[in-house]
Amino acid sequence: MENTTKNFKNEQGGGKKDSNNNYKKEELPEGYLSGGYFKIADGEKVLRPEYIVKYPKKIAVGLSGISSKNKRSQVRKYYQYILRIQGLLRRKNNNFPSVEAELDRLLPFVKYAESRGTVSPLFRNFIEKNIMIIHNGEDLNAFVKHFEAVVAYLPKEKN
Repeated sequence: MENTTKNFKNEQGGGKKDSNNNYKKEELPEGYLSGGYFKIADGEKVLRPEYIVKYPKKIAVGLSGISSKNKRSQVRKYYQYILRIQGLLRRKNNNFPSVEAELDRLLPFVKYAESRGTVSPLFRNFIEKNIMIIHNGEDLNAFVKHFEAVVAYLPKEKN
């Protein structure tokens, strides 16, 4: 079995350390989502840039480094589900409560996939943490952009 930890402080940054002071790939980066998706810049609420570059790169490294789990196609399936919810939200005139149950359905789906071994605990944790901080359409749209960046950084699957 492949070693799932390595010292990648510069590559991954953050996250918990094992007994050998190495960062664990199966952990989300330290400080991830602690300040939410947004910051105020020039009096305007904007998406934090770290959710487009910094965190997605780190998460993609972790997801791609865990044995055969988290195939790009599997991760993309969940991304497509989130896109469908975003489309439903638009059709419902941004009435977030009308789509909240659909968003919450993702939690048991990802837990079931983890129990079958098709996704890792890291991916389940990624989905859970993000779903828990989505409280409105603006948060959902931020998560879509963030998740899109994670998918973009995943390596292409080998045939």
